[in-house]
This record gives sequence, C-alpha cells and structure tokens, in this order.
Amino acid sequence: MLLPLCLLVLIHTSCSNERVVDQLHILTTLGFDKNKSGYTGTALYADLTQKGGKISLVQGKSNQIKLILNQMNNQSTKLIDIGKLKMIMFSKEVAQEGISHFLLTICKDPLISNYLFIAVTDESIASVSKGLKDKDRSSFPYYMIEQNMKTGNIPQSNLSTVLFDYYGEGRDFSVPYIHFNKNGETEIVGYGIFKDDRLKLFINSEEMILFKLLQGKFIQGDIPYTIRDEQGKRNALFSIQYGKGHQSVSKRKQETKVTYHLTLNGMVKEFPQGTQVEINESLVHLKKQLQTDLLKLLNKFKDEKVDPLGTGDLVRAHTRDWNEKQFYKEKYSNIKFDVDLNIQLTKSGIGE
Repeated sequence: MLLPLCLLVLIHTSCSNERVVDQLHILTTLGFDKNKSGYTGTALYADLTQKGGKISLVQGKSNQIKLILNQMNNQSTKLIDIGKLKMIMFSKEVAQEGISHFLLTICKDPLISNYLFIAVTDESIASVSKGLKDKDRSSFPYYMIEQNMKTGNIPQSNLSTVLFDYYGEGRDFSVPYIHFNKNGETEIVGYGIFKDDRLKLFINSEEMILFKLLQGKFIQGDIPYTIRDEQGKRNALFSIQYGKGHQSVSKRKQETKVTYHLTLNGMVKEFPQGTQVEINESLVHLKKQLQTDLLKLLNKFKDEKVDPLGTGDLVRAHTRDWNEKQFYKEKYSNIKFDVDLNIQLTKSGIGE
C-alpha cells in the first residue's frame, strides 16, 4: 500500500511543478545600464510558447534593484522568476560606479547558483538585448562564456570566484569583458579587473591569455610568437596542450620577490617554411618573448594598483602581522616579480 501511495505523491508533485513552470517567465540573463534617474534593468528569457523557445525581454527602471524586478513583474503576464539566472551583465558605466549592491541584492535569493556568470560590456545592454530578441535561445550570451571556460580558452570566473575574491583579503576579482559585433554575435574581447567593487582596468584578449597562464589553472591555449632570422621576422604558434604552475615568495632584507613557476607542454603549429631556425631553437625566442610579456602584465597590475592574482594573499601567508591596507598602500608597489618558465615540446606539429 505504501509504494502506490509514494508513486501517487510523486506523480502529483511532478504535474504540479509543470503547471507552475507554465505560469512563469524564467529569467536567464539580467543586465543593468545607467540612466538619469537610476538604472535600467533588462532581462532575457526563453519564451517556451514559441517554437524553439525564442528569446524575449522585459525591462524596468528604478534606482533600486528590487523595484526594477517589481516593474518587470507589472509588465508581464506571468510571474517573473530569477531562480534559474545564468548571467548578470553590467554596462561599463555601472561597473565603474560599483556593483556590490547589485550582487548582494540578487544573491540573497537562495536559489541563485554559484556558477552564475558575471560580465561587463562597454555597450548599452538594453539596445544589445533588443538585437537578441526573437533569436533562437542558443544565442544567449552565457552559452558562449560557458563554452570558452570549459575548453580553457578564457580564465575561470563565476559568482563563487567573484565573491571569494571580493570578500577575501589580498585579492581582487575579475570577470569577462564582452562585445557585441555588427552581426549581433557575442564575443569575449578581454577581462575586466575590479578594485573593491569598481571596474578599474581592462586587459585585452592577448593579455587575457597571459593572465590565464599566471593563474596556473587549466593551462591551455595558443601562444603566437615571433622568430627572427636572416629573412626578418616570421610568425609561429605554440599550442599548449597541458601545463602547471605555482608561485613562491622569497625575502631578502627589505625586498620581497614573487616568482611564477610555469611548465608548458605543447607543440609548434604553423611553423614558417624556409626559415633557417630549427623548431627547438625557436622555443628560445618563445621563452624570451613570453617571459617579457608576463612580467609586463604583472607590473601593469602593480602600477594600476589591482591584484587579480592574489599577490597580497600569497605574501600574507609568509608574513607575520600582515595588514591589507598597509600592504597595498606601502609595499605592493615595491614587490619584485620574476617568471621561471619551462617549455617542453611534445611534438613538432609540422604538417598539422
């Protein structure tokens, strides 16, 4: 008697959930622009009443996030639900003013996933969203970010890492910087680096690859480099198949040095024909170029007073009575960086 009763309860619950879903607009993407009186919120969802679940949008305007969501509800024939939110976008203007109040308000919902993506764009989210309207649901921007993170093309970043870096001492958070091209397609053009909760620095796609290497996680990607011979400069490509990295701290008198140790295993692709330089010899050019570029990026972070790699947290582990404000005010600018790079060739890649 107990088994049929349990089955009946399950069937009834399942049917009930289906009816509830039919009465909801489940938002998957939410973005914010600045306006004269506050903010314009634009939300995207898949309209399941249309074939293929075409993208639809709803908007609200206010200086408070909860009131924006309320306005969206007032315009909708179905209840607005943010429990399945996949992505939050901020215009550059909003991000430069600070986004902590947005995150705190939205993240209070216990149904919000820690894997939610956060991104910044230098365009109007409202106008971009109108360009996405009525497109197939596969055009949602978060699919593009998800695919690139899974394949290791861009650094890992989501709500969990953002909150960890924001509340943690000795580190700053970073998020993808996206652009919508003339064809209405989404592309990642770099990364936005925040100080506290404000956008402080933009790094381009070339620097983004270096940033990912320095993180020492999920090391993959293609590194273009230049070969010099009697015929001049020639271009080649080193494809990283796998790698590993870690950091170390050393102190001597008043100097603190942080060294990034990287081991990259991969193959050379698109090696220029006719060059007098051997492949193994060309890796010397790659190593020199890569070390220079990595050090340049590390010093750029230091000069701009941002710390997306957690240098402060690393030094804290080797320092008694470490103080965050004192470190970034007095000591971060004096940190010395070094890169210990080991490049291993798995195969030549010629003919591929």
